[in-house]
Amino acid sequence: MEPDEMEVNRMDKKTYLCRYHNLMRRIEHLEKDIERCRQLASSIPGPNYDRPVVDGTRNLEAPFVKWVYRELEDEEELKKLRPEAENVKTETIDAISGIGDTELESVLIYRYIYWNSWNEIADKVYASSTQVRRLHDKALELFEVSK
Repeated sequence: MEPDEMEVNRMDKKTYLCRYHNLMRRIEHLEKDIERCRQLASSIPGPNYDRPVVDGTRNLEAPFVKWVYRELEDEEELKKLRPEAENVKTETIDAISGIGDTELESVLIYRYIYWNSWNEIADKVYASSTQVRRLHDKALELFEVSK
């Protein structure tokens, strides 16, 4: 394999391994957005004197309605994402366990499932952070992306 091909293959592996983390970040974002929508829906907006008065059709809808709708949409998306995240986590751990070396598997699980820093992983596997990076690179070489 040429160096460019190896780098693309490696990036695909990292993208595959990062799926769980990306889903969890999306879930956290939705949870924060739902909380913000709840606060905005329960607050009373003040008058806006900066906006120019425009003749036309008045909006007769209560100001909190759009936040209630958005909260409902976010909650619906959250219901779909949570089981998907658990499935991706299980799938990723199963794929990692195919490496066959528990030390290498541990490094990938700590990095991509628990999203630990290199130093945190080093403390957990009793190695230096440099050695952990070497183990990570070796684990990525042995890792096969399951389709």
